[in-house]
Amino acid sequence: APPPARPASKSTGDGVSLATMDIFAGCGGLSEGMHLAGAAHPKWAIEYEAPAAEAYKLNNPDATTFVDNCNVILAAAMRKAGCGDDCEASDSCMEAVDAMEKSTFASLPAPGDVEFLCGGPPCQGYSGMNRFNKGNWSMVQNSMVMSYLSFCDFYRPRYFLLENVRNFVSHNKSFTFRLTLRSLLEVGYSVRIG
Repeated sequence: APPPARPASKSTGDGVSLATMDIFAGCGGLSEGMHLAGAAHPKWAIEYEAPAAEAYKLNNPDATTFVDNCNVILAAAMRKAGCGDDCEASDSCMEAVDAMEKSTFASLPAPGDVEFLCGGPPCQGYSGMNRFNKGNWSMVQNSMVMSYLSFCDFYRPRYFLLENVRNFVSHNKSFTFRLTLRSLLEVGYSVRIG
């Protein structure tokens, strides 16, 4: 059965509802909440897990959903924008960019297109509930916060929302949290924590 019709945005057409990119999108809960609040119009999503991406597509049929590693999507977007020389990515990442379908490459937004960036980078490595949060996979997941910051730096959206678990603030003696704040402030953002 098709998904229920999405409620109309509270935006009055005056630009209140922002063109949104949802990173680590899952099935779209974060951007849906922002949409229902009238702040977001989901236009792009990035989700690594295909089943979750399929759910996102069902929930947001008008959005372009990229089913890939977010680092591959960012490297491709940088190449498309003529900033490929500024991209420092692994060989495997760049090979994936080279193999990307032309239609996918063409649908990548350019800097200035994304007005609102939202995402909840994987939190397993920061969670006190995870008994294995010091393992290699948790460390890889933790690095996704830096990927999110790279999206902020490249797209320079008007607004962003980075959602994570409470322990993110104290993890690693607050080093990751302080690095996140410093990175966003250096890019020129005002940051509010709640």
